[in-house]
Amino acid sequence: MNAIMELRSTTPVGLLRDGYHNVFAGCIRSSSKICCNLFGAVPTEKLPQCKSSSLRHSKVKLKCSVTVNGGSDSFSGDTELGPSLVPQASELADARVIYCAAPAMGHNQELHPECNSRVPAILDTLQKMELTPEFRGKEVIRIQNFRSASVDDIAAVHSSAYVMGLEKAMETAAQEGLIHIEGSGPTYATSTTFSESMLAAGAGITVTDLVVAASKITANPPSGFALVRPPGHHAVPRGPMGFCVFGNIAIAARYAQRVHGLQRVLIIDFDVHHGNGTNDTFYEDPNIFFISTHQI
Repeated sequence: MNAIMELRSTTPVGLLRDGYHNVFAGCIRSSSKICCNLFGAVPTEKLPQCKSSSLRHSKVKLKCSVTVNGGSDSFSGDTELGPSLVPQASELADARVIYCAAPAMGHNQELHPECNSRVPAILDTLQKMELTPEFRGKEVIRIQNFRSASVDDIAAVHSSAYVMGLEKAMETAAQEGLIHIEGSGPTYATSTTFSESMLAAGAGITVTDLVVAASKITANPPSGFALVRPPGHHAVPRGPMGFCVFGNIAIAARYAQRVHGLQRVLIIDFDVHHGNGTNDTFYEDPNIFFISTHQI
């Protein structure tokens, strides 16, 4: 479990459970001069400008649906935006939580502790606890059909050889049904592991975009929450490890640096196990401070 905090204060501005629990959240605090964002602090003039319905980053073709007040709005087409469309400005300003989920239902090994029943169980619990848009109205927005991370997003953390090798291994997984990735210990893969891991990383990128967008229109922006699997904090730059395929928190942090120009990052990992993959990724980066409070 990882918490991301703004380095200039003790106020938590983000949370990511990226190991066996795998829940991502973050919020932005902003002022007229400084945006204390999901991954650090940077003058707001260095953040990309955004419109009420989109982030301006690149022109891509995608479809995105947003659940607000129990309903659903869909958008599609070629639009100049960031990785995902965002709600209207009024909706974004009113929300307290924006979330998305990537359950990776095809990435599954029956009776394995990291199986595909985990995310649906959490979503069911959120529903039972009346924490979804149907019950909380404009306070909660669920983003659906968000885009996957790009190969460039993943390669900003992991070696290109690993990314391409994993994609190619899907052919073997399609034939055999389930494989164990060489050199990764117990990490398994199915024919959908690559695509679903890309989507999991995309969830972290999506909430990063959303909280940055929210900070531009309100001084009290919502938190971002991404419930995803496969998990990520054991995955090292050269490959997977410990049930983890891509380093979701590391990819989101790098993306925040590269795309939004965010400068200082604090990641607190409080999973039972050491977040060795995140640690290795940022060991020599002076702008990202990683703390792990794993069991000893």
